[in-house]
Amino acid sequence: FAAKALLFAEHLKDQGTAVLAFPSAEGQDTQWAGRLDELCLAEQRKILRAGGGENCQVQLLEMRPTLAATTIDFRVAEKRWQLKSPLVGHFNVDNLLTAIAASYALGRDVATTCEALTKAHGAPGRLQRVSTSLAAKRLMVFVDYAHTPDALQQVLSTLQALPHRELFCVVGCGGDRDAGKRPVMGNIAGRFADVVILTDDNPRNENPDSIRHQVVPGILEAGLPGKEKAWLKIRQPGERGFVEIGRREIAIYDTVCAATEGDIVLIAGKGHEKYQITAQGKRFFDDCLEAERGLFSWNCDMLATALDRPVSRDDRAARCFCGLTTDSRSLSPGEIFVALDGEKFDGHDFLDVAEKKGAGCLVVAEGRATDAAVPVIEVVDTLRALGDLAAYRRRLLAAYCQQQVIAITGSCGKTTVKEMTAAILRRKWSAGEFYPEHSVLQTKGNLNNLIGLPLSLLPLSVAHRAAVLELGMNVPGEIHRLTEICDPDICCITNVHGVHLEGLGSVEGVGDAKEELWETAKKDATFIVNLDDEQLCRRITRYSQRRFTFTLAVEKHDQADFWVSELAQQDPETMQCCLHWGSAEEKVLLHTVGEHNVANALAAAAIAAAAGATLREIAAGLGDFRPADRRMVISAGPKGTTVVNDTYNANPASMQAALATVAERCSGKFIAVLGDMLELGPEAASLHHELGTQVVKAGCAYLAAVGVFADCVVAGAREAGISEDVVRACQNKEQAIEWMKFLFAENILGKNDWILVKGSRGLQMETLVESLLEENN
Repeated sequence: FAAKALLFAEHLKDQGTAVLAFPSAEGQDTQWAGRLDELCLAEQRKILRAGGGENCQVQLLEMRPTLAATTIDFRVAEKRWQLKSPLVGHFNVDNLLTAIAASYALGRDVATTCEALTKAHGAPGRLQRVSTSLAAKRLMVFVDYAHTPDALQQVLSTLQALPHRELFCVVGCGGDRDAGKRPVMGNIAGRFADVVILTDDNPRNENPDSIRHQVVPGILEAGLPGKEKAWLKIRQPGERGFVEIGRREIAIYDTVCAATEGDIVLIAGKGHEKYQITAQGKRFFDDCLEAERGLFSWNCDMLATALDRPVSRDDRAARCFCGLTTDSRSLSPGEIFVALDGEKFDGHDFLDVAEKKGAGCLVVAEGRATDAAVPVIEVVDTLRALGDLAAYRRRLLAAYCQQQVIAITGSCGKTTVKEMTAAILRRKWSAGEFYPEHSVLQTKGNLNNLIGLPLSLLPLSVAHRAAVLELGMNVPGEIHRLTEICDPDICCITNVHGVHLEGLGSVEGVGDAKEELWETAKKDATFIVNLDDEQLCRRITRYSQRRFTFTLAVEKHDQADFWVSELAQQDPETMQCCLHWGSAEEKVLLHTVGEHNVANALAAAAIAAAAGATLREIAAGLGDFRPADRRMVISAGPKGTTVVNDTYNANPASMQAALATVAERCSGKFIAVLGDMLELGPEAASLHHELGTQVVKAGCAYLAAVGVFADCVVAGAREAGISEDVVRACQNKEQAIEWMKFLFAENILGKNDWILVKGSRGLQMETLVESLLEENN
């Protein structure tokens, strides 16, 4: 008090005004404000009092609090005023009155002051409301840095006085601090809150389990019984208790999901800090961000809005669901189960299983609902509904936060480009002091169709800065629908080649199907254009969207945003080049091989640049990239040979690229073991015949063709000049393996020889690679 009193006694100007704040709530201690008032009177200072007393010139007349705002009526200079503020709590009313008094003392107009205060949100971390477009419809979440018993009691008593249904408190205690206050904090939380979630704060160098253990006795003493974590999801209104959840992000998310309309959630301790300190160091952590994740979790109201269908058997519209699945085998309690009618299974046959496993809601086709006790939504088409749910979530989050959604399609390379792009963006938004873990969402594997893409997009949350999505297709119209769902900001078509000809008819048909990405994209999207692809260069002229371009061709460097120079092989598994973006350049080490992968790296660089990455981040991210499983993976084979596993998939263009890549690196004999290329339609035989020609042009010494079109491949190779004794047409992989074993046994294959194994996914040619590598062991 003495230190603060100096401001009034020694530093206030003679003609200045002492603005004194008196607590407005009944029963609050006024002795310190009274002593300061006496001091100012003795010093003959001009005084302007704010509070609830009759002697206050800025006097509170009435206070009407809600969860969302506080309305106060007050008097200034005998005139009555009204102010509606987004702040809540008596202490914030005192702050408002003090601010009005200070402004009035400076000669400001009261009306102007009130207008400004209607938009004032208070100090970060001080009873800070976590505000989203959904929060007002569901519950109120507040973050406060209360980390002492007095502060925790003040904020909990403030919230308890507000109109609400139930009060949840997420609380923990910091490490390397006064251990004696821990049970006291627990006791306060237990006395004021209906549900307490005990979690970690900043453990620092202490064991977080030990810290929580010291808090528990205080909570129990307050009369709150301990519960299992699962109780949060199944508790009935009015049930009181506490649960212990160590990881703070899970504790916050589960609490927000468990609370419902009319409830208050207080997240106490860390406040506005954007980090958490553990024995492992400091990491990014934001209480508000974790709360927002919970607020954006699915509930019945959101499902009904997304699908434009009513929810039946809904006993609590605001209940939250923890995720979504189409597979009853992997379903977790509280998840939404979407029953898809697939080629092999009908999800409706497993509705009973889903209910028994604790499904939170069932999405079913019209007329297929069972007597399940859980909420149910009936739709015309569950596959369409799955896409609609993903599209709704994408647009819901887009209206709240800035995220870069990237869509990548093309005949070849889309998965590699996706992985390279994600690696770069993980560099841009790397987990650490400034960004949370997993800031970049990406398609897992090749979940890129009408089922896979929605499942890849649905985990999108406010914590993500980008989503890197792969779009695949077999027939016209699929890319259009996928683009509708994900609403991309950045669109990349890697190239156009003769793939999926069975459903698309011709390369021109492939181009039409891929172009659906550009046709459907929004006007402010950014397009990534491969200047080396004639189909794409011709088609891009129809569009006005912003674009980034790339090329491998030396003669097109002056036309492209991205290009490379000084390309060189470092060793059998890496390449180095100089990456150019305009006049800037950076050295890049690629842990992959083949000119086609340089083109993939250029596409990824252009995408990342459109997303805001710097050239240095691009180079570092490309250096982080490692090939995915079964994509040009190089291994040591028997007798000093090198085995290249490129069995992820195959089409004419990718076959040609793989043959060229291995031929460039092989210093001994080149052996090609090639499986069928599927889905090529009427031209399949001729394309496999052409593959045989390509094998010979690549300089292959031996060829084993596997599958229905093996004879066509061998015939093409023979016509191109290869001798009959070095080729085999194998009806199955076992025959190919036996021939390879013969070549090894006869010492025909050995050191410096390279073996390429490739084929379409349906043939599972990787089993042949496994057999070869077993020979090496």
